[in-house]
Amino acid sequence: MAHLSPSAIFSPSVARQQLAAAKDWNYVDSWLSTKFLGKTPPPFERNNETLKALLSLAAVNESADEERDLLAKVEAKALQDLQAKEETDPNAELVTSIEESLPREGQTSLEALSHASVALKQPIPDIERLGRSILDLQVTSYDLEQTTDRIAILESHLNSELQVINTLIRDLQSEAYQPPSNLSKQTIEYQRKAKTLASKLPELRDRTSSLVTSAGTPKITIQDVKAEEDKFKALMVIVKDLEAQIKSYHGLPQDTDLARLELERLRVELRDLTLERDAMFEGLVERESPKKTRT
Repeated sequence: MAHLSPSAIFSPSVARQQLAAAKDWNYVDSWLSTKFLGKTPPPFERNNETLKALLSLAAVNESADEERDLLAKVEAKALQDLQAKEETDPNAELVTSIEESLPREGQTSLEALSHASVALKQPIPDIERLGRSILDLQVTSYDLEQTTDRIAILESHLNSELQVINTLIRDLQSEAYQPPSNLSKQTIEYQRKAKTLASKLPELRDRTSSLVTSAGTPKITIQDVKAEEDKFKALMVIVKDLEAQIKSYHGLPQDTDLARLELERLRVELRDLTLERDAMFEGLVERESPKKTRT
C-alpha cells in the first residue's frame, strides 16, 4: 500500500484506479527495460497521457513482434521442408550435375528464369504463363504511366487554380476591399435615419388616408370607358375628313387674295380644257359619222 496516495485510503474507487495505473506502469517499465536496456521514463513524465501513449505503443510493438516471429517460424519451417525434400530427392545429384555442366549463358538463363518465376509468383515456371504475366505487367505499367500523367496534369491545373484563388484572396484582403474607416459612424447614422422614417411612417399613412377620404376618388366604369372610346373614334373620322379637305388645297399660296386669284385662274383653265374636250369630241363624232348621199 506504499504506492497509494493518502486519499486512496478513504476512497475505494481512487484506490482501484491507482492500483490499475500502478499495474500498467509496471507493464510499461518492464517493456521499456527489454527494449531500452533498463531505461524507464523520468518521474516528471509519469502522467496519464504518457501512460496511454506508452500502452498503445507497447501493444502495437508486441503485435508487430508476434507477426515477425510467426513469419520467421514459417520461413524456417519452409526452409527445413525444402532441405528435407532436397535430401530425399533422388534426382538431386542429377540436377546438381546438370547445373554444374551448364555453360555461363545457360546458368544466366536459368537464374533469369528462376528470378522471373519468383517475381511473378509462379513456383512451377511455364514459358507461356510467364510471357502472359510479363505482358500483363507491361499493360499495368502502361496504365500506371497514363494515370501518373493524368494526375500530373490534374495537379498542374489544381496548382494554377490555387494560384488564382490565392491571388483573389490577396486582392480581397487589399486596401481596395477594406471597409472605410467611418463605416461604423455611417451605419449608426443610417440606423438613426431609418428609425426616424419608421416613426414618421404611421403619421404619413394617416395623412394619405385622410386626403383620399376627403377628396374622394371618382369611380370609372367600363361603360364610361366605352363611351369615351366612341367619342374618340368619331373625332378621328372628323380629323380624317378635314385632312382630306386640306390636301385638296395643297399648292395654293398662303395669302387669301392670292389663293382666290389662283383658284379663279385654275377654274378658267378648267373651263377652257372642258371646252377643248367638247370640241374634240364633236369633231370626232362628225368624222366618224357616215355622210348622207344626195339623190
